[in-house]
Amino acid sequence: MKKNLYDTFFLVWIVAVMPTFSFGQIYTNTFSGAGACPTQGNTPTMSANATGTPLSRSTGVTCTSTANAFNSETLNNTASINNVSYIEFSVTANAGAQLNVASLSFIRRGSASAPNQLEVRYSTDGFSTSTSWGAAPVTTTTAATTSWDFSDFSVPSGTTLTFRLYPYGTQRADLGAGPASGTTGTFRVDNVTLNGTSPLPVNLVSFTGKSSNNAVILNWITAWEETNQGFDIQKSTNAQSFESIGFLEGNNSTQSQSVYTFTDVNVLSEQRYYYRLKQRDIGGGVDFSKIIAVLTTGGEQEGQLAIFPNPSQGSFTLSGQGSCLVTVKLYTLSGLEIPVSTNQGEDPKRLTINAKTVLAPGTYYLKVNSVDGATTKMLKVLIN
Repeated sequence: MKKNLYDTFFLVWIVAVMPTFSFGQIYTNTFSGAGACPTQGNTPTMSANATGTPLSRSTGVTCTSTANAFNSETLNNTASINNVSYIEFSVTANAGAQLNVASLSFIRRGSASAPNQLEVRYSTDGFSTSTSWGAAPVTTTTAATTSWDFSDFSVPSGTTLTFRLYPYGTQRADLGAGPASGTTGTFRVDNVTLNGTSPLPVNLVSFTGKSSNNAVILNWITAWEETNQGFDIQKSTNAQSFESIGFLEGNNSTQSQSVYTFTDVNVLSEQRYYYRLKQRDIGGGVDFSKIIAVLTTGGEQEGQLAIFPNPSQGSFTLSGQGSCLVTVKLYTLSGLEIPVSTNQGEDPKRLTINAKTVLAPGTYYLKVNSVDGATTKMLKVLIN
């Protein structure tokens, strides 16, 4: 890939760099309280842009005093699911946010006589409709982690997502051949975790960039927005330190698609730049998009000279029309000349330059003179 990159003079390369936390936890509830009822330590930890409820029991399901677990009894020990006998928790996307939900996991354990069947469902409309797992493994008397990797989906702003666990069944958790499961059996839950992300408080469906005529054109689209003040456009040369180079106002609150375009004209040819969006809420909150990278091209100005890679470690290429018809000298910021060697390959538009000494990180300048002495250009060289 690297060889093709340098051999193709007018190549545009755009790569999407994943955000720092591309996958995480929206909701986590790990029980660490003393053995008392109501269940102690029943406090969820939430991601940004989401609010959650503790675990709770429906009418009829009761608490059993147990440390470090959510323990319940008076369970449904019939062969069919009882729709009003369950354990539940909820998460809500905060105003101006959405939740991208990926999977649910939890630890479960039953006492010997507990029913060993379990159904898990989720709903975003108060269980007027719901999605069922239908394939949850049976409960055993030893603690085991259970994971439901359902099809990813999004929960829009202000919407509440509720999960319910329905223990049921006539078979005992100890799988014994004796009497059927009993209502006095207990069902423990711990480490309840809803995996996914709570991203920008807008539904950002795309963010792309391209090089065009010595500029970088950025485009992004939102499917909906809520209390969106706007976007700071941020730029970097190393994907670590960013600075704002512009701002575009958002559409406040809208359920319609919005299209944005921003042009960065402050670029050098054949330089890789990194961009991200800093989204601002009207209420003062901020969040960041993924990072994209754009490699600029020389565009239509064939005479423009450029350096790549830049930064480098002291070995770089001068490219552009007429690169074979120049002499070069490299200087420090204080004006000290650095000895260099040059090599003209088969491509008349490229001149390879190598510093003869190890260079300290920093900024240098390459003085480029035409062989006839008619023109002189100074190009910034970055050493890392």
